[in-house]
Amino acid sequence: MSQHSKYSPIADRIFAGRFLMICAVIILMAIAGWFVWYAINGLLLIVSAIILAIALDGLARAIHWVVPLSRHLSIALASIAVVAALGGVITFGTMNIAARAPQLEKQIAQSVNQITTRLEQNNLAPDWITHSNPNNSSGSGSSGNANDGQSRQKTSSIGKRLSGEFSNAVTVTISTLADAFLIAIIGFYLAFTPSAYQQALVRLVPKNRRQRIDDLLCEVGIVLRRWLVGRGLSMTAVGVGSVLGLSLLNVPFALLLGLIAGLLTFIPYLGAILSAVPAILVAALQGIDIAFYTAGIYLGLHILEGYILAPLIQRRAVSLAPGFLLIAQTLGFAIAGTFGMMVAAPIALSIQVFVQALYIEDVLGDQPHMPGVDVLSQENSSES
Repeated sequence: MSQHSKYSPIADRIFAGRFLMICAVIILMAIAGWFVWYAINGLLLIVSAIILAIALDGLARAIHWVVPLSRHLSIALASIAVVAALGGVITFGTMNIAARAPQLEKQIAQSVNQITTRLEQNNLAPDWITHSNPNNSSGSGSSGNANDGQSRQKTSSIGKRLSGEFSNAVTVTISTLADAFLIAIIGFYLAFTPSAYQQALVRLVPKNRRQRIDDLLCEVGIVLRRWLVGRGLSMTAVGVGSVLGLSLLNVPFALLLGLIAGLLTFIPYLGAILSAVPAILVAALQGIDIAFYTAGIYLGLHILEGYILAPLIQRRAVSLAPGFLLIAQTLGFAIAGTFGMMVAAPIALSIQVFVQALYIEDVLGDQPHMPGVDVLSQENSSES
């Protein structure tokens, strides 16, 4: 009788309930993963808007520190300053390119002709280059007509290809502008009344955990704000150094290329490689030696930024382990391309804060290591 009592219907119902609960959790996790996978672009737009809101909040705090204005007025002035700065950069870049376009077109044509001639001399030129080169047409009428026909066909195919690339570029530009407008609107509203959205998010968790989650969200805001300050200083240093170096080499569009280098430095580590590519390509139009000098300048700048400036800045801001950051950037690029790689660092910082607090401290009972917050505590303990 004692053996049969172990297999009571109550135990069976408890086991069945637990089994169904596990199955429900697995199904919900699968649905959540499916939703995140297919809505990743929208989620990254929201993350970008949050980063913009934190940046506007930091600018508003700086404005309020200089001029004692209300928070809403400080946010409005910060938004106007950001829009004016972006508008100035776009206007300057457009005018600079338009003014130097004829000279750049001639340089590109000369460089292409030189490369084509060298390829043909070494018998390395593809057939379409040989057929499209007017210098290779023979004197006979039949061969001349054949070459003319092939040239027309090639010109037509190139024209179709260029028209297709142009339409794709227009589509990408319109989509990018629409995304940027959406990020700006959401970021402005988040920065204008952040407490309302934060409290709405906190109310989704149980009451006994709301204060803990609210403190962690504030901590994430502090970490991301300090990280943005550190990236801004690095971007400024790389941008100014690029402009000075390219100006000394008389490389066209030195100021515009410096702005591009500074903006791409927002992406840690990988941004250094991306920022050097356009500058080296433009410098190559002036000569191979200028291209090598440009590559040396960018290499020196990013060694200076990565091994001297960044450690000094990160001592006062926040930092991530390089391996962890590169893994996050690789996953971000694999999931969402360049956009995912750009926001991988702030997402990784936020995840690190929650993992350290909710798992390392609350579950394991160990001392957490918060990025940026530990810096503040160390500074306060050393001062005391």
